This record gives sequence, structure tokens and C-alpha cells, in this order.
Amino acid sequence: MTCWADSPRRFFIRATVFAVLLALALVVNPAAQEVFEQEEGIYAARELRASAPIKSGERLLIRAAATLVGQITITTTATDQATVIYTKRAETGSRSRAVDYIDLIAVDISRVPEGARLQLRAPNPAPWSGNESGSVEAEVQVPEGILVDIEALYFDIIADGPFSGMLIPSSLGRLEIAGVEGRVELATANRKVALRDITGEISVQTSNSSLTASNIRSPGGQAVFRNDGGEIRIDGFAGEISARNDFGRIEITDFTPSGRRNVIRGQSAPIVLELTELGSSQLVVSNRLEDIEITVPSAMSGVLTLAVDEGGRIEVSSLKFQTDLVQRDRLGIVVGDGDGFISGSISGRGNIYIRGHDQGED
Repeated sequence: MTCWADSPRRFFIRATVFAVLLALALVVNPAAQEVFEQEEGIYAARELRASAPIKSGERLLIRAAATLVGQITITTTATDQATVIYTKRAETGSRSRAVDYIDLIAVDISRVPEGARLQLRAPNPAPWSGNESGSVEAEVQVPEGILVDIEALYFDIIADGPFSGMLIPSSLGRLEIAGVEGRVELATANRKVALRDITGEISVQTSNSSLTASNIRSPGGQAVFRNDGGEIRIDGFAGEISARNDFGRIEITDFTPSGRRNVIRGQSAPIVLELTELGSSQLVVSNRLEDIEITVPSAMSGVLTLAVDEGGRIEVSSLKFQTDLVQRDRLGIVVGDGDGFISGSISGRGNIYIRGHDQGED
């Protein structure tokens, strides 16, 4: 038998339960309400944090969707976790679209057999286009001695170790890397690369921007630096090196070459080298259409073979040497016992300057 008198009461109870459940849902998933406009046309969600276990000596994998842009900053601390602190952003002229875009971006970090994996996900193809974008700003904290492996095409990477390795084999972002003892492989294009306090197996490449480095050591093999259309400036290098660029200056100071495979090649911009020591190493320097300037210790021991094209000149100063070959466009000299070797050559217009420098001088 149906009791019609109870129906309003039942209706009231059901409505109350529904209202409570709706309120709980809004509390649990408040993303839409938490998007705010940082500046005109740029919206952001609140900062979030996530962690996964990782130990020193393991690997951190960072993978970002090719439809996302942003910046990832990596630092080391006393921890047994990989922690990411991140903010999701959208650049668009509509707040409602910004909310939709931010909801489509996902950031998660998890334990994997080799260490931890950080993933920054977004749809492909993305709903944003033209002047619109979806982005993530992330700060990652890891233990010391982690190898970092990054595939994040449109992200700037700023990392300050100590790390056991840094692998960014393909990027279109700015790279600033410091404190690595191990393998370093970096490749970007049209963006700045800056390195500091690196020791190990090194391969770095960019184009149409600056490549700068300081306190670099490559004791086990040849360090490779490439820049197409931009300068290479290194302050403090010891080891074997291959440095090459087109249409950009090459300058290496506090330079201590070792081994027999030191090669510096330029084109259409000066090459300036300041050696602290030559020892028994070999150095080959070639340029096109611009000068070569090499400053060496006055007390060094080495054989120098120098060659220029028609119209170029060779000058050697502040060195005690014996001539081995003297021609209009070629000069061979022996300094001291001739332990090391330097070859310098210019194709096209340009001069070669060799200058001795007492190491006690300022």
C-alpha cells in the first residue's frame, strides 16, 4: 500500500542528499573555480605538488607533450623523492577556453624500474592554436647523483646539480646546465646554451644563438661543441676538444688541451685562444676569412706550423723560437724542445697572431 503522505518527506530527503553530494563534488574538483588571470590573456591554476621515490644513482625521465611549452627547473637536495611543484597555464583571450585548456593538461610523476618518470601531458592535436598556448612551469627537486633524461621539445631547461648525467638530445628551448659529472648530451636550435662545472663525456649543439661554458673538463674523450651561426665562448677548459661554428666568434680562455685530437674550426669570425699549457698535446686551428689569435705560455715547448692565403700575414711575438720554414705565406717554428704541436691555417683573407705570455703577468 502506497503512503502518499510520506512522499514530500522522501522528496526532501533525496533533495538534501543530492545537494550534499553536489557540494562535495565541487570541493573535491574545484579546478574551474581556481583558475585566475595572472595578466591580460594569461590564466593559471593554483600551484600543485606530486612526488615519487627515487635514489641517488637512478634516472629521472621527463617527457612532455610536443603541444606544450614552458620551463622546467631542476635542483638537487637531501631527499629520497623526486618532487615536482608545478603550475598549469593557458594563454588565450577567453576565460572559459582557458579553463578548458588547463583541464586538458595533466602532470604526474611515478616510480618506474630505472627511477622515476615525470610526464606532462596534453592532447595532440591541441585545441589551442595561433597565439594561444598551453604551458607548464615546473620545479623539480631530486637527490644528488641522478641522471636526468629529458624529452621536452618546447621547454626551457634550467638545471643545477650535482647530477650524474644530463641528456637532452632534441630541444628547441633554452638550456642552462650546471654541476654534472658524467655524460652530457645537449642539442637545441636557435636558443642559448650555457654550461657550468661540467666534467665528463660532452656533446653540445645549438644554432643562431650563443653557446657559453665555464669550468669544463673532458678527461676521457673529445668534448664536442657546435654552433651554426652563433658564438662559442668557453672560460676554463681542460681535455680534448672539437669546437666548430660558422659566422660566429670562437673564444676559449684558460685552455689546457690534452691528447692529439684538439680541433678548432671557424668561418667568417675571429678565433681567439689563450692556452695555459700545451704539454705534448696537439692542436689544429683553421679559419676562413678572419683572424686567428693564439696566446701561449712563453715557456711552452712545441712545434708550430702556420699558413695563410695571399694577402694574409703571420706574426709571432714574445716567444723565443727557431725557424724551421720561412715562406711568404708559411712559417714553421720550434719553441723549446718541441714537445707539443700547433697547426694554424687560414683560407681566404685573414691573419695569424701568436703571442707569448708569461704566466706571472696579469
